[in-house]
Amino acid sequence: MKSKWRILSSFLFLVVFISVVSLGVTQANSRNDFARDLTNPRLIQRGRYIVTALGNCAGCHSPNKSPDDPEWLAGYLPGTPGQPFQVGEFQIYPSNITPDRKTGIGSWTPQEVFNSLRHGRDKDGKTICPPMPWAYYRDQSDRDNWAIVAYLKEGIKPIRNQIPENTAPGGMRPDCAPLFQNLQPLPDYPAANETNG
Repeated sequence: MKSKWRILSSFLFLVVFISVVSLGVTQANSRNDFARDLTNPRLIQRGRYIVTALGNCAGCHSPNKSPDDPEWLAGYLPGTPGQPFQVGEFQIYPSNITPDRKTGIGSWTPQEVFNSLRHGRDKDGKTICPPMPWAYYRDQSDRDNWAIVAYLKEGIKPIRNQIPENTAPGGMRPDCAPLFQNLQPLPDYPAANETNG
């Protein structure tokens, strides 16, 4: 009887182990599928929706706020009202987020663009300064952040527009990391004041 119990319990353990491993592989593959399929028209359309309707990326990165604009998402342009942004002691210029290889994000890998949204880091690993609201994007689903990446990398035309460097007092590059030192992760659902149902 004990040997049958051991065989049964070993079998159940093996089934549970395989299920857990399969679930992890499936989830990893589903996340990676978005990264592998950046030319998927549905993903690009989803990215366009987030960039234009939800994220209001044009509010900073495009003064004319329309995909018909020949400078769509090309970043700071001299004479744009309210720009560059004054953030404390820092002067911040909206980046060129078109896929231009020299002046935009064209030389960034898709993963680096994703990391800018999820972790608030630029290509060099530096913290992205406000007013870029990356702290809100970090809690979006992988699919939605990859959709933004797809739209920016594959869904818009590259525009050559060299943006001035952000500056801090003394002409140094701003270090915005301290501005986010108390940023807390989103708690798991349901949190203390949420219902599970």
